[in-house]
Amino acid sequence: MKILYCNRSRRPPEEEAELKAEYVSKETLLTEADFVVLVCPYTTETHHFIDEAALAAMKSDAVLVNIARGGVIDTAALTTALQSKAIGGAGLDVTDPEPLPRDHPLHSLDNVIIMPHRGSATKNTRAAMARLCVKNLMKGLDGEELEACCN
Repeated sequence: MKILYCNRSRRPPEEEAELKAEYVSKETLLTEADFVVLVCPYTTETHHFIDEAALAAMKSDAVLVNIARGGVIDTAALTTALQSKAIGGAGLDVTDPEPLPRDHPLHSLDNVIIMPHRGSATKNTRAAMARLCVKNLMKGLDGEELEACCN
């Protein structure tokens, strides 16, 4: 399998060689890839990274997979692209909004799979999350600054 990737910065040549991956522009990736897998943080820079223009650039049989965050895809544009078969399909671990309303058109399409966001559902990750909760509880009771404060 030929692996293409785009990123804000290019990996060192030895990493590319080890991964057998080729750095390309976003445009090249979209026009050449059979599978476009999104693995990026959700930032102002990546908001709607995949929009109507990006979907139009993809192959008509390409599959878009989002394991990043829902907001990196323009959901309305994706829905239209899937309904019109402009792309082959989508695999969504995340959506925007999340969860999608029960009556959202994506639920009725045969060329999309929507899974609950379960990337953290491993024993080790859940155990680490539990340890962090206990640690923060103890720090909070002692009046100390919390390690993972969400406010």
